Amino acid sequence: MKRYKSNLLISMIFVLISSYSYLVGHCSTERLLSLYEGDICKKGNGGTSDHVCRTLNNCSTVANLRTNSIKLGFCSYNNQIPIVCCPPTDYAIVSTTKVKRSSSPTVAVKTYSATEKCDEYSKLIYTKVLDPILTSAPDEYILLKDCYDVKALIVGGEKAEPKEFPHMALLGYNRKASGNTWSCAGSLISERWILTAAHCEKVGTSNYASWARLGDLKYYPNTGNTESKVYKIVERIKHPNYQVPSYYHDIALFHLEKDVEFSPYIRPICLNTDQLLKPSNAVASGWGRTRYNGPMSPDLLKVVLDIIPTNQCNSSYEIDDESMVCAGYSEGGKDTCGGDSGGPLQITNDNYTCMYTQIGITSFGKNCAQKDLPGVYTKVSKYIPWIEQIVWPKE
Repeated sequence: MKRYKSNLLISMIFVLISSYSYLVGHCSTERLLSLYEGDICKKGNGGTSDHVCRTLNNCSTVANLRTNSIKLGFCSYNNQIPIVCCPPTDYAIVSTTKVKRSSSPTVAVKTYSATEKCDEYSKLIYTKVLDPILTSAPDEYILLKDCYDVKALIVGGEKAEPKEFPHMALLGYNRKASGNTWSCAGSLISERWILTAAHCEKVGTSNYASWARLGDLKYYPNTGNTESKVYKIVERIKHPNYQVPSYYHDIALFHLEKDVEFSPYIRPICLNTDQLLKPSNAVASGWGRTRYNGPMSPDLLKVVLDIIPTNQCNSSYEIDDESMVCAGYSEGGKDTCGGDSGGPLQITNDNYTCMYTQIGITSFGKNCAQKDLPGVYTKVSKYIPWIEQIVWPKE
């Protein structure tokens, strides 16, 4: 057995070296895509998955290069090691969970429901401690709440409290976690997925969302918060009907490299599944600019906004009532702004303490906090089937 393993290892090394030599020999004739590891380098055609940028040892197709004349595009280099555009059959290499991708909610995929998962995640607010009374039974535990107990929404913007929005994610746009440009926001909805806006996929032409920072109230990193965690984004799935420059279907799911470590500061939000729900107001949260073209807020802020009827909102925009919701303050002065994109519009959960339910995703608006110019949010309930089959498949 030891000899077999040794021979197998030698064979694998030989294949990689041969493939590496083959790739390096052809790199002068290939156009670099200027993409980083984990970036989508070739979109699928609807029936196939996307190609993803990978290093040589994470792309098994490299072993077939010379025998099958497979041509792989070059994304970039990492210390002289080519990062290649790898076909979708190899994507499961970077993930411990194999997920069946489907861009259309009409495809029959057995899933767990968002309601089931909300109930599951609601139990994360409790921590198990030894019962201080039953000293004669050292193995007896009791459950205590360790969360921010959401109160009635307060009108007016203010700083968020610790543990109040444990689902908030700040997205970074750089291939390295350090030196990131932190821009859009998102919300943690499961152990491995961030819900955000499709237009948050990248900043500019080539800076793709590559990192998600969780458990932090501060915009600037390294502020001494030991609860803050940074996770690598390895896949970005935009809704198939999203088309630039339109903001219709402005919704995306970002897949993290590994499972998130939950804590009182980091846990998922519930998703609204009721298309008929019409709350009178909701709270938006984010690190966005505090005024139009102003600086990013150093603190996570929250603001309560009125839900604006569609006919009133259409005086400023042309929105789809089924997939969009407007929220703002008619007198101005309260709004989301640049940098808040992708973040949640949420209401308190009636069934579970310390929990919010996300009803919208910050999408677009005109200027910020102007009178009679509300913001527009992607309506989450419209996309529940699409979310469920990607995030919570049973297979």
